[in-house]
Amino acid sequence: MAKRRGKRRVTRSSGMANLSISQKLNFVMKNLIAFFILFAISYIFYKIIPTTSIFLSDLFTLLMFVFGFVGLAFLIVWLILMVLKGRR
Repeated sequence: MAKRRGKRRVTRSSGMANLSISQKLNFVMKNLIAFFILFAISYIFYKIIPTTSIFLSDLFTLLMFVFGFVGLAFLIVWLILMVLKGRR
């Protein structure tokens, strides 16, 4: 009878694991700026639209919260990377 071989475990590394801290900082900074711009656009539309449509007002409120929280998450990651860069 033939021997059965065990399954090989393959370790996969994410694409971000291979980048240096400065490259990660650039990536996070670009996303941080993009989401805060989207947050600002949503806020501006939220202030302009309320008189015309309740649906659009609610939509821009939801978008404002989503973009704001994602932007805040990128800000926290950016601060963590800045601390890690300072310790090196």
